Amino acid sequence: MKFSLEEQFEGFIRTPQIFAENAFFEYPLYQTSKVTPQINPAKISAPKQSVLGKRMEHFFAFYVSHFTSEEILVQNRQIIEDKTTRGELDFLLKDPASGIISHIELIYKFYLFDPDSGASELDHLIGPNKRDSLNKKLERLQKKQFPLLFKEATQHFLSSLDISTEHVVQKMCFKASVFLPKQMKRISFDHINPETIAGYWIKASEFTFETYGKNVFFTPTKKYWPVSPQPNEKWFSYDEIEEQIHTLLERKFSPLLWMKTSRGELERFFIVWW
Repeated sequence: MKFSLEEQFEGFIRTPQIFAENAFFEYPLYQTSKVTPQINPAKISAPKQSVLGKRMEHFFAFYVSHFTSEEILVQNRQIIEDKTTRGELDFLLKDPASGIISHIELIYKFYLFDPDSGASELDHLIGPNKRDSLNKKLERLQKKQFPLLFKEATQHFLSSLDISTEHVVQKMCFKASVFLPKQMKRISFDHINPETIAGYWIKASEFTFETYGKNVFFTPTKKYWPVSPQPNEKWFSYDEIEEQIHTLLERKFSPLLWMKTSRGELERFFIVWW
């Protein structure tokens, strides 16, 4: 089943920032409006075959262009030095009123809270397939992505636009959805925004007919993960969805499932292979 670009864009906008405030990390947050204004769906665009991250970049650009007064000076600009790509500037935005130029790094992630991973709150947030983590991403931002602005090749590029790096403010727009272990009913975060909690996760062995057999399910492809389950019209029985996700789990991919209970309640959860 396909979901409209409007539904995908709304999923992007509604996803909260990973941190509840700017103070925790060195770079301030670039906030997007929590309420989606009235939009013309025909104006939203995103490459049909693009991966999730690239789609979110298109939605961010659409948001800036249509719902802020800022001007996009640069979008997804690769910085190449000696025929080697040193990195990419996600966005450079200019506020016409103040003249302030901002370098925005856009991040859009799905994390599982795993109490057995590491010792700190940030250590506990890992990717559904254990291939990334919040700490690794923050380290990459701090050591590679934000310092890219001051590389010689970047300086040359910005000079061609009459931009001085000393006047550029660096920010991040870090949107994320966090899924808790099913048995963890409540949690008090020190740094993570509690609004990011979007569902729960279970191990494959816990997805039994006894517990889940009376419900119906749908497993969206990754580019539709940000979409709300509400508009979904196609649902599968327990046996049907188990057959669909079997191959994914065998290939060590943790699927996201939408579930509608016999009472009509909607839930989102991951089934992990590990």
